[in-house]
Amino acid sequence: MTLTYIDFFSGAGGWSCGFKMAGLKHIGAYDFNESACRTAKYNISENVKCVDLNTFDVRTILDGNVDIVVGSPPCQGFSNEGYKNEKDPRNSLVWKFFDFIEILTPKVWIFENVPGFKTSYKGIYFKQLQQRLELMPAYQWNYFILNSSDYGVPQKRSRFFAIGAKKFQPQRPEATHSKLGEVLGTDKAISLWESISDLPKIGIGEKKGIFEYDKPAECEYQKWARLGSNIIKNHTSQNHSQRVLEKIKSVPMGSGMEVFVNKYQENKVVYCGGYRRAVKDEPSYTAYWTRGMTSIHPEEHRFLSPRECARIQSFPDSFIFQGTTIENYTQICNAVPPLVARSFARSLLKVLKGIDIPAIPWNSTKTVENNDKNILLKSNEVLEKPNYLQLKLPV
Repeated sequence: MTLTYIDFFSGAGGWSCGFKMAGLKHIGAYDFNESACRTAKYNISENVKCVDLNTFDVRTILDGNVDIVVGSPPCQGFSNEGYKNEKDPRNSLVWKFFDFIEILTPKVWIFENVPGFKTSYKGIYFKQLQQRLELMPAYQWNYFILNSSDYGVPQKRSRFFAIGAKKFQPQRPEATHSKLGEVLGTDKAISLWESISDLPKIGIGEKKGIFEYDKPAECEYQKWARLGSNIIKNHTSQNHSQRVLEKIKSVPMGSGMEVFVNKYQENKVVYCGGYRRAVKDEPSYTAYWTRGMTSIHPEEHRFLSPRECARIQSFPDSFIFQGTTIENYTQICNAVPPLVARSFARSLLKVLKGIDIPAIPWNSTKTVENNDKNILLKSNEVLEKPNYLQLKLPV
């Protein structure tokens, strides 16, 4: 029998996608965002509840019968992007997660947030976490900053993780990839181009976002991403104004809005991630959605599509996002990369069940097909609602 899990602050289902790749059993997912819950329900399980976790009575679920509880409470109050407020009410949802842990008493819990959780506001929230966990002596715990590119994700994405376990001292998952590859005894980190080069070219203002594959997969990562899918969805693009296109065209690979700041009245300062054109031959910048934009495509004069962002996040093509274009960007970029989640699942299966699954899923096609079967579904169905609404455009 495999391990069971519950996913709080689940969003579109990054944790659940990765756990199901590893064969774990989904008990439930809970989030406040209706669009994200539609996506999770479509791809993961019907057992997805759209609820306000600030007032949710977790005792209505079950008590003591789940192996793993994971959660990614809102990170905006700790992020380097945008305005931070120590009194942001969303920050207190961190403690709601640990309230749930104390009631459900799982064998293992995992908490995820941005690296700023440890340092923001002079580290007060991290100190409070340490104090809270001192009051939970049943759990041995550990914390670390992980870079997603070390786990086969084609993206430089650092995140804070804390993990607690009842019967063992938890450790960071074993890295499978690195910048130096074989020199460090790993595979070489997956580049942006290795993740998206097989996707069709699209124009500006592509609203439908549904395509057939028009070329073969060009590497093992792409073959893996296509498993269970014979069509591409969510490959939409914004209808950029000529002014925005002019800015995009002026940015060379590896640069950002610093090349044109002060040339436009509306762009007087450089902000994090603004008009940043991705580099092809290394892992992508962190997948993000802010101020109406994400990274610029390395070759085309447009921002990356939601499907390209999903590839960068390690969502398979069979995982179909159920929101508008803007909602899909947010769902994808806020998610825990599924391959990072899978690495945690692999580690826990080994410790708790003595089961060893392949470290890298595409190294064993047969295993991938078996373990990923239940998330590589519905790829031939047409979305009831096309992903085309444009709610906010960059300036």
